[in-house]
Amino acid sequence: MPSLLCDTVTGGTMAELLARRDAASAADMVELRLDGVAGVDVAGALGGARRPAVVTCRPVWEGGRFDGREGDRRQLLVEALACGAEYVDVEWRAVREDTGLGGFGDLVRAHPSRVVVSVHDFEGALADLCGQARMMRATGAAVIKVAITAHRLSDTLPLVDVARAGDAVVIGMGDAGVPSRLLASRFGSRWTYAGAGVAPGQIPVSRMIEGFRFRRIGPSTALYGVAGDGALQSDVPERFNAAFTAAGVDAVCVPLCAADTRDLDAFKSAFGFAGVVGTRASDAAVARLVAAWTEQAR
Repeated sequence: MPSLLCDTVTGGTMAELLARRDAASAADMVELRLDGVAGVDVAGALGGARRPAVVTCRPVWEGGRFDGREGDRRQLLVEALACGAEYVDVEWRAVREDTGLGGFGDLVRAHPSRVVVSVHDFEGALADLCGQARMMRATGAAVIKVAITAHRLSDTLPLVDVARAGDAVVIGMGDAGVPSRLLASRFGSRWTYAGAGVAPGQIPVSRMIEGFRFRRIGPSTALYGVAGDGALQSDVPERFNAAFTAAGVDAVCVPLCAADTRDLDAFKSAFGFAGVVGTRASDAAVARLVAAWTEQAR
C-alpha cells in the first residue's frame, strides 16, 4: 500500500497555525503541532480542517516545545479526540512512566484505534528497534511511530523490519535518513512526514511530490541515487526525476548521504538500486557507470 504524506505544521500563534494548516492542500494528512502555540485553542485548530489530522503536543524532553505540566498536556490531547482528531500522538515514555489512573496509558486504552504511540531517538541509543516496537505494540495502539537519528544510510535498514507488520510509521531523521522519507512506501511506512524543517531532515510537501515523485513510487519503480559531498543540496536528483517524468519512465532518483563506501553499498543492496552516480564524478567515471546500467537507465 502506498505511504501517505503528512504535512507537519505549527506556529507561534493560532492564526499562524491555521494559515499553515489550510495551506497544506497537497498532503493526505496534516500534523498539528500544538506545542509552542501561544493561547492554543484545540477546537479552533481542528474546526474546518480539510485533511485528516494527527494532533501532537510534543514535550521538551522529546524534542518539542511544551514545557508545562503533563496533566495539562494530556488534557489537550483529550480535547483533540473529543473534537474529532483522527489521531493523537502520545510518546512511549509518557505511556511507560504512567503510574496512575487518568494518565497517558489510560488514554491509549480508551482510544486504541486513534492513538499513535511514538518514540524519537535523538542520540542513536535504540539498539533493538524490533524489540522497542514490540513493547510499543503491547500498549494496544493502532499505530506506532519509530523515529531514529540516522548517522549512516544503513542505520535506517532495521526500520524495514519494524514496518513489516503494516502498523508503523518509520523515519530516519537527519540527512542520512532522508531516503526513508522519500522512499517511505519501500520502507513500508504507513505515512511519512514532510514540512518546513520542523523535524531534522524534513522536506516540504511540494518538493516531495514534484521534485522526488513521491506519489509515483511503487514496488516496481527503479531506484537511482546521487551520492557524495553535497548530495542533499545538489539539484541533480531532481533533474533526473524531471527527465523520468518527461520520458514516462517508472523511476526515481534520491540523494544518498552515505558515511562511506561500505555504507552506500549496504543500502544499495538492501533496496536494489539500479545505479548511483557521485556528485563530483568525472565524465569518464560516469561513462563507465552508465555502461553498466540497464537500457532503461541509459
